Amino acid sequence: MYYAEKFDREKCTLCGKCFEECPVMALDSAKAKKEIARLINGEMTEEVLQRCTSCHSCNIICPENANPMGLILERWHEAFNKEGMPARALYFTAHADPNFRTYAQERLPADEKALLAKWDDDSPCEEIMYPGCNVLTVPYLTMSKIFEGVEIRGSLDLCCGEMYYRTGHFDQLKMVARKLTDHFRKMGVKKMLIPCTAGWNLFTTILPRFGADFGFTVGHVLPWIYERIKSGELKVVKPLNMSVTIHDSCHAKAFGPGYMDLPRKLLEALGATVREQEYIKENKLCCGIGGGFSHYSSYNPLKITLATYRALASSHKPKADAIAVYCAGCLQQLSVGQFMHPLRNIPIYHLIELVQMAIGEKPERRIRGHAFTMLTGVAIKQFPKTLSWRRYRMPGLESIEPVKK
Repeated sequence: MYYAEKFDREKCTLCGKCFEECPVMALDSAKAKKEIARLINGEMTEEVLQRCTSCHSCNIICPENANPMGLILERWHEAFNKEGMPARALYFTAHADPNFRTYAQERLPADEKALLAKWDDDSPCEEIMYPGCNVLTVPYLTMSKIFEGVEIRGSLDLCCGEMYYRTGHFDQLKMVARKLTDHFRKMGVKKMLIPCTAGWNLFTTILPRFGADFGFTVGHVLPWIYERIKSGELKVVKPLNMSVTIHDSCHAKAFGPGYMDLPRKLLEALGATVREQEYIKENKLCCGIGGGFSHYSSYNPLKITLATYRALASSHKPKADAIAVYCAGCLQQLSVGQFMHPLRNIPIYHLIELVQMAIGEKPERRIRGHAFTMLTGVAIKQFPKTLSWRRYRMPGLESIEPVKK
């Protein structure tokens, strides 16, 4: 699988295809070759280390399977360890309190807070759905008969570490791997379902490379729902009479084209027409949060905003009736971007919501309010620190103030 290996210098031929065909960089051939050479030599690049969104398309583009993304993450890891991070980045640190997710959770409606309280349960349970951090900030997505009888367990303390991974914070990722292994072993988990593609990739591919040893099977919600639609367990009673364009998840690239065909098959089964955009599947742009992942950016709100604008522009071009995502993080990031985008009138749906519509349910559709809350949090808590000269080094998880229950 992609993502699983470190950069292989022996395989790299310095052809530069990784950055020449990258949807973010799109460098000319000569410059792309210079950039990969600079990375290998440990030199500062002119563009790659500054602009990369760690979407991992370069791993798929590379004709030799040398895994250039692994080299970029290594260089970020070195830079973060040497220079630390600016003060603004702490607001996006997974185990810090407050952070952008705790701010959103504290302002959720009462019924969603009740769900979070119910899910924060570590009593023994063999089969669970692990919501992941993104669903934990939009828990209303689970308010459906789709999830009847499913035992959902999780809290922000149990973050899978996806943002640590995509910024090159490998020491923190090792701590996450140990923490989650211990937690789910004590619970006696034997089977886990995950609604987040990022979480699925972390649990199955990334965390084991950093020391995790879960000992249970991990499946994703998307094929689980699709099979239930095809079998008739979930009946389509109101076919979707609409055109939809899909914003693919960066982490979906780890599972190949077969997996990325699945949301398209699901939409067709629901009665929708899929209109593809320019950047899809293996070549998909990040939803925008990746604009903050580089050491150069360190969650610079301007860099994140520009990356989000580009993703939205790509999604608007097919002129579909709606944008569909299958990552709750993408749902939130694109929805935040729409508040500042001139073409914000196109509705964004999570695939779970479109399934709800097709089986006769009325989705809660609370994303606008939740996205505005997140935007407000950034403006109040993070933006004032953007010009701060103060820097910090990422502490160990035991040194970070724990998320409040």
